[in-house]
Amino acid sequence: MKNWWKYVLIGLATVLLEGIFIALTPVFLSGLSYTEGIIAGTGFFLAFEMVICTGAVIAKIEKKE
Repeated sequence: MKNWWKYVLIGLATVLLEGIFIALTPVFLSGLSYTEGIIAGTGFFLAFEMVICTGAVIAKIEKKE
């Protein structure tokens, strides 16, 4: 049960970070419209999450061997 809460808190922190990142992306990509900036920000954040999750899975697999 202890690990469950840890993962819930990590998930909530990720959602908060994503919200901040998506809100700031249109500001940094000012050449795009607001909607395009949000779409690009979402794509960037999802790519970032995929890299982190892939690294975590690979580390877990290597740790078992």
